[in-house]
Parts: sequence; C-alpha cells; structure tokens
Amino acid sequence: MSFGDDDVSREILEEGCYYLSQLGLPDEEIAQHFETSLGHVREFVSSYSSKLKSGKVTEGAFDRAFWEGVRKEAVGDLKLTVISDKGFHHVWKSELQKLDGRALMVIYESSRDFLGADPNQKFLDYPPPKGYDPLALDREIRKALGILGELLEGKWKETRSQKG
Repeated sequence: MSFGDDDVSREILEEGCYYLSQLGLPDEEIAQHFETSLGHVREFVSSYSSKLKSGKVTEGAFDRAFWEGVRKEAVGDLKLTVISDKGFHHVWKSELQKLDGRALMVIYESSRDFLGADPNQKFLDYPPPKGYDPLALDREIRKALGILGELLEGKWKETRSQKG
C-alpha cells in the first residue's frame, strides 16, 4: 500500500481505522473497506492510539460522528433525504425503521407530493448528466420513496400478522 498524492493519507487511514475499531467494526472488515491488510489496520489503530496518549491528536465529537456515519454505510445502512411538513431531512434508514406506520406514511406522502409537483420529474427516468445534476435532490427523494415503500410494506405485513 502506498501513501502517495493519489491515495488517502496515512493520517486519515490511522484516524479512520482507530474510530471504526472503537465503534465495533471488526479489523477484518476495516481492512476490506480500506483495501489494506489486517496488519496495516492494527498498525494504524496502534499509531493513532499512541498519538492520542501523547497529545499529538485529540478525540473530537465531530470526528467520531463522521466515522460513525462511515461505519453505518459500511454495514449497509443508508442515509436518505426525505420531506416532512417541516422541510427536508437527512435520516438513516435504521432511524426510519423505528417509526410507526403512520409516521412513515406522512413522510412518504410528503416526499411523493414534492416529486409530483415537479414538472421535470419525467427526466428522472434518464441517467444524470456528467458534472452538475440539477435534479440530484429529486433523485435522492425518489430513492427514499422506494425505501419508504418497502418499510411501509413491512409494517403493514407486521400489523397483519399480529392481528391474524
């Protein structure tokens, strides 16, 4: 593994390996996601731990939150953009799964209504242009609608099985 101009810096790898390890991601998975060896991961964690103890670096809430987001994505959780009556929100799929069916339906309907009001939604069926995508928000909302639909279906089946 090299640490040249085109690669991620050693400092970032050390920080990432340390925080992901602290957040419970196994070293083997960290190595796989960073495309490095298990030995490198352990070396990076040890190096960052030493820097913390010596005061060369400090733990920060922002850093921990950033790497927590990376961990969630690494284990398959998705960050979604949805709409409610209070505006746009970025939420994790795992957070949406905790909501009841009624709350999910409100978010689903608000997001669907937003997309339905956009006369350009027909262009969402085409791939986004290279560079700037003026419909990026609409694409994110559409993706969230699909996931919200799946979650609602699961809640509906769950409710039916409890009543049946």
